[in-house]
Amino acid sequence: MSNLKLFARALGTTARQGRLALRLWAISLLFSLLVAAPFAAAIQGQAAHSLAADSLLARMDVDWLTDLGIRFQGAAPLALGLLLAALLLYMLLAVFLNGGVIGGLLRPGARPTLAEFFHDGGLYFWRFFRLFLLSIPVYLLFVGLLHGLVAGMLRALTRQAATEWPLVAANGLRLLALLLLLGIVSMFLDYVKIGLAAGSRRGVLREAWRTLKLVGRRFLKAWGLYLLAGLAFVALTLLYLEVARVLPKGTPALLLAVFLWQQLYVLGRQFSKVLFFASEIELFKELETRPALSDK
Repeated sequence: MSNLKLFARALGTTARQGRLALRLWAISLLFSLLVAAPFAAAIQGQAAHSLAADSLLARMDVDWLTDLGIRFQGAAPLALGLLLAALLLYMLLAVFLNGGVIGGLLRPGARPTLAEFFHDGGLYFWRFFRLFLLSIPVYLLFVGLLHGLVAGMLRALTRQAATEWPLVAANGLRLLALLLLLGIVSMFLDYVKIGLAAGSRRGVLREAWRTLKLVGRRFLKAWGLYLLAGLAFVALTLLYLEVARVLPKGTPALLLAVFLWQQLYVLGRQFSKVLFFASEIELFKELETRPALSDK
């Protein structure tokens, strides 16, 4: 089946499973509010006595920032620790939510209920968590090493550049190489998650090797499908940025409108995430049905 047909089927699945994206958005928003509330309360409490409080909504005044920094300089380590803890909790939450999304997309028939969503998240959590731990050195070695080699080659080629244009082009190529490497690693990890959820295997390393063989033989097809889903995300982001650019700001009502538009974009990103998984599951099922590519 062509990538366009697979992508069209994935779009249909994403539309039918719209509750998955809504759940991701609601849980992410709740988590963000729980994390941001203590910091917002502290800033609001101190801004009420700040010399620059009147200009807080209009601009981030230097005097206000200085005043706030002096007041909270003793609490900086605590704030940094809370931010790191929130980041760690969000990463664990993302592992759990990935299980709920993939499990829901793999369930045949009716749309998964909220109870089934949480059940799938808990069922696959430890498998996905072990994969998450494995992905850290993979990103550091694969992306870091290969990107370092590309950056070194570009620096060598532009060392004798007479103008700044070769340097600008080299920086653009280096960023493009980084994005491509991150995308390739992310795509393979997604297929490993799908394999862990679709099969009875629980060994992460064994499933990773099996997925590498399964998807690697049809890498161009898998990569093309991944780029199709990526183009949908890029189009969504460009639309958000263009509308956000022209939206007026400065009053509470307009700030509320900007906030609502931002939340619509976040919701769209969650739909895009489900679309990525749905398209990869469509290709995974096709590859699994091919005897020549199946793992024996």
